[in-house]
Amino acid sequence: MEELTIVKEHLVAARDFLEKYTAGFLNHPDREIGDLMALRKEHSLRVSKLSGQIATNLMLEEEDILLAELIGLVHDLGRFEQFQKYQTFDDEKSANHAELTVALLSEQAFFTALGEEKQQLISQAILNHNKDGISLKDDKLVVSYSQILRDADKLDIWDYCVSNLKRDGNFKYSAISFNLPATGLVNDNIIRSIKSQKPAKRKDMHSVNDFKLMLMSMVFDLNFRVSFHLLSEKQWIKKLYESMSKKDVVIDAYRELRLYTENKFVV
Repeated sequence: MEELTIVKEHLVAARDFLEKYTAGFLNHPDREIGDLMALRKEHSLRVSKLSGQIATNLMLEEEDILLAELIGLVHDLGRFEQFQKYQTFDDEKSANHAELTVALLSEQAFFTALGEEKQQLISQAILNHNKDGISLKDDKLVVSYSQILRDADKLDIWDYCVSNLKRDGNFKYSAISFNLPATGLVNDNIIRSIKSQKPAKRKDMHSVNDFKLMLMSMVFDLNFRVSFHLLSEKQWIKKLYESMSKKDVVIDAYRELRLYTENKFVV
């Protein structure tokens, strides 16, 4: 019970820190940048909630559920410094935002007060969340919390990307799609990844359509049945597909993605 109280206190302290830390970024003189920063903050809050939902569905103990929520809450703190310094959310053109996050956390009292073991667990889960994949040979707790965070992160990325789609198929903020050009071209490497049932690589994105297919291909890296239920319920993959030109390669890719998702409810 004492440990549960301590985690609750640290979660409250982390929320406090998020509010104070992001305030200056949200008040940026450029309204579009301020709106983008608000999106990033809201993303962190929603990933925290989704992490809690997934952990609850996995029937974890209350302390572990709260820890999952804390990890989700702070996982993207480095995004604010990243955009301020580089004007992009593209890690390959700037800095690894997970590493920026861990560096920032290491300086915060609420984080260092957690103790060495939890600090390492949280740091490793955050460092794992934006990797192409994680090793299942790692510490079991690290793997579990990494998988929860990776699923929650993907679920909310789909949500806010679809929510910010315009009628013309582009995104409200070009930074969402890494400022990629709005051409109808699709990179063959993206299609190959989908046919191989693997998440597409960001380095293969050269257009907004590539970005959308990359988003859709993230289904191949979902870990939990509850995540597939949430994905199916919200129809995010279908909505992304509907925003694209119906070329044969796009139709075939969507069919592959849909069948894979549907089969996850059978196995």
